[in-house]
Amino acid sequence: MTELTDTALLDAVRAGDLTAYGVLFERHADPARQFARRWAGSAAEAHELVAEGFARVLAALRAGAGPREHLRPYLLVTMRHLAITWRRTRARVELYGTTPEAGPDVTAPRLDEIVLRRWNTQLARSAFQRLPPRWRLVLWHTEIESAPAVDLASTLGISPNGVAALAKRAREGLRKAYLQEQVPESGELGCRAPRHQMGTWIRGGLSCHRAQRIEDHVAGCADCRTVATRLAESNGELTPPPKPPRHTRSR
Repeated sequence: MTELTDTALLDAVRAGDLTAYGVLFERHADPARQFARRWAGSAAEAHELVAEGFARVLAALRAGAGPREHLRPYLLVTMRHLAITWRRTRARVELYGTTPEAGPDVTAPRLDEIVLRRWNTQLARSAFQRLPPRWRLVLWHTEIESAPAVDLASTLGISPNGVAALAKRAREGLRKAYLQEQVPESGELGCRAPRHQMGTWIRGGLSCHRAQRIEDHVAGCADCRTVATRLAESNGELTPPPKPPRHTRSR
């Protein structure tokens, strides 16, 4: 893959191939670090500038935007805008002293790992915003604040068991939305409808009829098949979807 042009790698990233972005990172990381050292106020800020720059470009690519042929000019412009914004922010803060910079931390995560972590954080944030307000409320209180169901029941106007059931549905909804955030838009008319439901489809949340329509499309579309493969890999890192309840015959 290292012999591929930026154009081919950028197209692969838009299709969901993060390995391609790793190649782009290795190709352009050193020039980005040199650029960051000229614009940043410290070594720590330079490191931050490179990580945030790559993370923002990755987010743009996965949204179907970003550079089409060459990564570096787009990346450096993104970093320049970030640096200017940070300088303006820093100028509004009055400092009463300086803190010596720490030496390099050999246990710190690699820069490319930081980029992917930030991208995943952005995906999770966007997925959370996709959810209905009631789902966001129950997730915030149960997952972030660790509030017991009995305390939340009066706020939502349902029983504690109802809160638990709602939280379960909301968590599954968040997983579907998280996967859907990773699906790039397509310019092909026939691909748009299947892609808009891929997150739910991968989680097994569609009816048999709708699922079959997507499966048939994916089988005949190489681009959507690539997206589906990447999405299945991402889904493998999530909690399996809940199993449907078993119906027993009454005797």
